[in-house]
Amino acid sequence: MARHPDSAVQPTREGDPKEGLESFPRADLSVLETAQPKLIDASLRGPVVLTRHGRDAFVILPVDQFQRLALLAEARRLPGPTVIEPG
Repeated sequence: MARHPDSAVQPTREGDPKEGLESFPRADLSVLETAQPKLIDASLRGPVVLTRHGRDAFVILPVDQFQRLALLAEARRLPGPTVIEPG
């Protein structure tokens, strides 16, 4: 059965996703690329900030840059869960 372009994003497929992207949903880029080819071209060169109602809302990152950012964040994460003591 063919998938409609407006169908809900499906969960990550089983297999070998890029490290750090295992739990993220997947969406086919072809519809967006057809509608906004310059946006996709720009995002392949580096981060692109998308705005909504005049405010920064999202950042599109190439996968390799996302992975570098995730590794930096992981290195700075404190060990163990965060515990807030009642005051």
